[in-house]
Amino acid sequence: MQFGGGPGFRACQTASVAFRSDKHFVESSTNFKLVEPHTHQAKDFSGFQTRARSGFAVSGCHCPPFRNACKNRASRSWLDAYGVEPPYKCKSLQLIPRKTDSMKKITYVLIPTLCVLAVSLLAFLSMRDEVPVSAPAEALETPAPVVTQERVCLDCHRYPNVNTNEGVLTSQAQCYECHLEKKRSLRKMDKRTLSLQVTPDTFDKNPHQYVACIQCHTDVARSPHKTVAGAQCRSCHGVHGEGTAHDPHLRVACQACHRKSEFVRLDPEDHQIKLAHTDDKGQAVALTDHALPDDVQEEKACQKCHNTGNKVGAPVAVLPSKSFLCIICHNAPLAMGHFIFWIALLVFIFGMFVMLRFWFQGSVQGEEESMHRKIVLSSEAVWETLFSRKILHILKVFFFDILLQRRILKESVGRWSMHSLIYVAILFRFLLSFFGFLHFSLNPESSWALALLDKNHGFTAFIYDLLGLFILAGIAWVMIQRFILKPVHVKTEIEDNVTVALVAILILLGFGLEGMRIEITNIPPDMAAYSFVGYPIAYLLSLSQWDWAGLYAYVWYAHALAAATFVAYLPYGKLRHVFNVPLTYFLEEIAGEKRR
Repeated sequence: MQFGGGPGFRACQTASVAFRSDKHFVESSTNFKLVEPHTHQAKDFSGFQTRARSGFAVSGCHCPPFRNACKNRASRSWLDAYGVEPPYKCKSLQLIPRKTDSMKKITYVLIPTLCVLAVSLLAFLSMRDEVPVSAPAEALETPAPVVTQERVCLDCHRYPNVNTNEGVLTSQAQCYECHLEKKRSLRKMDKRTLSLQVTPDTFDKNPHQYVACIQCHTDVARSPHKTVAGAQCRSCHGVHGEGTAHDPHLRVACQACHRKSEFVRLDPEDHQIKLAHTDDKGQAVALTDHALPDDVQEEKACQKCHNTGNKVGAPVAVLPSKSFLCIICHNAPLAMGHFIFWIALLVFIFGMFVMLRFWFQGSVQGEEESMHRKIVLSSEAVWETLFSRKILHILKVFFFDILLQRRILKESVGRWSMHSLIYVAILFRFLLSFFGFLHFSLNPESSWALALLDKNHGFTAFIYDLLGLFILAGIAWVMIQRFILKPVHVKTEIEDNVTVALVAILILLGFGLEGMRIEITNIPPDMAAYSFVGYPIAYLLSLSQWDWAGLYAYVWYAHALAAATFVAYLPYGKLRHVFNVPLTYFLEEIAGEKRR
C-alpha cells in the first residue's frame, strides 16, 4: 500500500485499517511492505478521509484509530488536541507481499487484525451508525464522494490545524462539500436564485490558495451558517499608508478595491464603503468570485468609487498622493506625488545653494579667498564642536533660543506671542506628522500610528484644527499690526506681505478642503464634531446646492500649488530667516561672541 500526503506512513486493508505513524510497526503488523511515497500536490489526490464516529473512512474504507499504541511522546505528535488522527488524502494503493514466517504472521498480522475488528464491532454496536467497511478499488480513482448519510457534528465542526497544508486542504474540503457543486449551492435572495458556488480554479493564481476558508470567514462555522462581519482581511494584512493608494482609505473595506465586483455601497451603520449585495438595478449579486483584479494599481480601478454621481461620498477625480514635502503639516508618504512638487524641490535646492554661497562670501577663520579652504575650515569647526564640551552649549541655545524663542521674548512679549502662534503651531504639526510617518513605518498596526494616519480620529482631527487655528490667529495678528496699528518700529515690505499671504492662503484652503471632505463623505456628526473648524464649514457648504464632490479636486490642486510655492519660496524671501537665525546663534556660540 502506498500513501501520500502525511508526515508518516499509514496502512489500509480492505476489511480493516490500522493507522500508525511508524513505518516499521505497519510492516511488522501486516503482510505488506510500505513503499515510501513521493511528495504529491493536492490535485493528485483521489481519495479523501472523512470523520466517522469510531474513527475515519478513506473512500468508504473504515479506519478506527489505535490511540494508545504510541509508546513515546514523539510518536504521539501526529495526534491532534482531540486525540484523533489528522485527516489526510491518499493517492494510490500498492500491495507488495513480504516474506515472513508463519509465527510472525500470526503474531503481527492476525492478533492486530482481530483487535481492530473487535474495536470496530464494539463501536458499531454502541453507536449504531452505518459505516461502510469496504470499497472497490476503482473508488480510489474518483473524486471525493458526496456523503448522503446522516452526518455527525464533528464532520464539519472539528477544527483542523489550519497552520499546515494538510489542515488547510481538509478545511477547504469541508466547505467544498456544499459550495463545489452548483446545485447544492443555490440560494434564493430577493426572489432571485443565486449560486454560491466556489471552485478551486479561482485560487490557481491567488495568494490565498493555501489559506483555509475559515481563516478569512471567521464567523461562518456556526449555526445559522451565515456571516455577519464578512471576510476579515485585517486578521492577516495591515492597512497601507498614504502612498499605496494615494490615501490610507481607512473607511473603505479591503474587498471594495481588491475584488472584481463593480458595485459598492456606503454602509450607514459603520460608515464603511463595502461591496454591494445588489447591482445598480437592485438585483441581488453573488460575491463568490475570489479572483483578485489585476488592475488594482491603475486609475481605472479607482473609478469604481471616484465617478460622477457616486453614492459613497468619494471625490469625482482620482487625486495624486501627497508629497513628502507636505510632511511639514500632514502625514505624508515617502514619495514626491505630483510633478509640481518636483519643481518646488528643485527650486528649493537651488535657493539653498545660493544661500550657502552667500554665507561663504565673508571670512572664515581668517580665510577670505579660497572657497574650498573656507568649507574645509567650517567642516573642521563643526566636527570639533560636536565632540567637545561646546555641544552642551549648542544644545542649550537650540532649546532656549530657538525652540522657546528666549531672545524674542526679552525684546517684546507681544512680538513673542504673535511669532509663537505661527511658529510653534507649524513646529508641532511637523513633529506629529514626522512621528506618525516614522511610527507607521516601524509598526503599522500600532494604535498611535493608525490614529495619526486617520484624519477622522478624534485626537488627530482636534489637534490639527487647533494648531491650524493658532496659525490663523497669528496671521491675523500680523496683519492687524502691519496694516492697521502700524507702529513706528515695524517696517512693512513686499516680501513680508508675500510671506503672510502664502501662509494665510495655505491654511484657509486647508480648512476649506476639510469642510468639503466632511460634507462629501457624510461623516456622522459624533465623529465630525472633533473637527471643530472643519465641521461648521461643512455645515455651511451643505446649505448650498453646489457639486462639492466635483469641486473638491480644484480646491485640492490649489492647496497643493500653494504648498509647493511655500516650499520653493523658503530660501528666497523673509522666510529664509528659519535657516539664517539658528545658524547665526550657533556660530555666535562657537566663536564665543553674542550680540547684545
